[in-house]
Amino acid sequence: MLVVAGPDGMAAGEIAKQLGLSPSSLSFHLKDLSHADLMKPRQESRFIIYTGNFDAMTGLIGFLTENCCAGATCAASDLPNCCGDTP
Repeated sequence: MLVVAGPDGMAAGEIAKQLGLSPSSLSFHLKDLSHADLMKPRQESRFIIYTGNFDAMTGLIGFLTENCCAGATCAASDLPNCCGDTP
């Protein structure tokens, strides 16, 4: 959901509403994403806005793709480039 929201991010209340989570459950998950540096919170007025950390996500996806299957050929290495890029 945060990836789709892009750099504008989403308020915690809206995330909870769309996911159908209680505030305490959402807080638990957002804290873990924040500790993993996969998203960043920012204060805007009385709201906390959460935004995906796209650099960290890209790095994670790259690492997982490069290290998939202990170096053996697998389906992940056959995936086309992301976002319409051509090889």
